[in-house]
Amino acid sequence: MPHPTDLYDLLVAFGFDSEEYSGFHLIWAEGIGANELCRRLGGDPSSAFRCDIDNLKRPEAQKGPAMWAGSTKDWTQALLFNLPTSPLSFLTRVSRGTRALSIKCGYDNYRLDWAVDGILVTCFAINWPDARGGTDPHSLDALMEDLAFQLDDPDDDATENPVTIEVSVTSALELAGRITGRRLDTKWLSAVHSNYSLQSN
Repeated sequence: MPHPTDLYDLLVAFGFDSEEYSGFHLIWAEGIGANELCRRLGGDPSSAFRCDIDNLKRPEAQKGPAMWAGSTKDWTQALLFNLPTSPLSFLTRVSRGTRALSIKCGYDNYRLDWAVDGILVTCFAINWPDARGGTDPHSLDALMEDLAFQLDDPDDDATENPVTIEVSVTSALELAGRITGRRLDTKWLSAVHSNYSLQSN
């Protein structure tokens, strides 16, 4: 059985720590390639260059919004950088004719958004999922079984194995893997993918 914080720990190992690196923003889109995802996010596909994560332009070096994207099964998976807008402003556009998922973590902003064919179906704060929104707030309930999101009080000695933010983020990433059919893993993060500018011309 996976460790309850293994996916959070994986991102930290690659430098995506919510304190030191401002967290991360991952998006998945089904059945469209990275070039089309770039277009739907308002970027220029011709700006793409291939690189691994060690040569990726980090946010502090970026001049504008960007994404690092590659395929995973039938989905395109991408890390987004410096997007000035909320996922609510673009996920419906990305999901037109397909399905799309966004997980954003960092700066006390931990949220998951799920959209289908241009409609925001389910959204919630990863660390407080009881308050959900969307047209069908409970559409992902069956896939969330046995995952732990709601944070426990770390100072409550009566709570064994309390749910921390690391556990909550790992649960969100595990949910993404259940939706897309592949968990985030070292192989994908170590591979060469395409980096795109999302700065509109």
